[in-house]
Amino acid sequence: MVMTFRQKIVALIGVTKRNVLMFFRDKTNVFFSLLAQFIILFLYLAFLKQTYVDTIKANLVGFEEFVTNKDISNFINAWLLSGVTGSATITIALNSLSIMVSDKEKKIDFDYLASPINGFIITLSYFLGAVICTYLVSAFILSLGLVILSLIGNLYISLKSILLLYVVLLFAVMSSTILMMLIVSFFKKSSSLSAFSGIVSAGIGFLIGAYMPISQFSKPIQYIANIIPGSHITCLFRNYLMQGPLEFINSNLVGYDGGMFMKTMKDIFSFKLNFFGQEIGIHIMYIYVTITIVVCLVLNLVLYKLSSKRR
Repeated sequence: MVMTFRQKIVALIGVTKRNVLMFFRDKTNVFFSLLAQFIILFLYLAFLKQTYVDTIKANLVGFEEFVTNKDISNFINAWLLSGVTGSATITIALNSLSIMVSDKEKKIDFDYLASPINGFIITLSYFLGAVICTYLVSAFILSLGLVILSLIGNLYISLKSILLLYVVLLFAVMSSTILMMLIVSFFKKSSSLSAFSGIVSAGIGFLIGAYMPISQFSKPIQYIANIIPGSHITCLFRNYLMQGPLEFINSNLVGYDGGMFMKTMKDIFSFKLNFFGQEIGIHIMYIYVTITIVVCLVLNLVLYKLSSKRR
């Protein structure tokens, strides 16, 4: 039976809806997706925040009267939110794709193969379902973070920058989902995926510069870390979230430092990335993430086709 274009669209919507409902019906999965971010927040506040505050103060010797502790806290809090949001898109995407492995265990993928629905629709439904789930949960985390940080301080962020944050979030979710989907396709048991998810949750924050600026790594480690699309995404979040507080501090210095503080902070906190010796800015990051999404989508389709033939 050959499906018409309209039937394919209806099938895609139906299977995608099923995947989204499966994710949100699993309250435990949703809970642990959020819990991981609160753990990151706790670790940051307990062990990392003061380190960064001290680093900034060390760069303000002689200018303490121009910059308050609250100004520094606002800047560091923006760093926190960019890191938490960047890592959240990866860990949540991985959790939302557990439905793929579950379908393999329950042989539901064989039912798909026996149906008129082709592999492209199945692959795309997994992708779209995970994108929707990850975006909704990540947007909740980002929105909650913006509200909390605005209540306890001031992010000095414009409406345009806020809107761009949610655009970046979409890029983040799509790139994280399609990359994780490529990896998840090799898992056949949920227990194995759970173990892998634990490893990713523990280590991804370091690899994408959420816990420590990538600029503080050695050059070879920087090059490896900056291959990961998540590093580019976190850097984009950082540029939109941290620019306002940094410019406010810079304006308070009224040029007495010759602009060195702002330059130093941008270097330390990696507002640009060192990509194999070439410093890249925002526009190149967008292009790199877009290319990653397209390449990984093609690879996913090829893998699904090959695995279907083996069955």
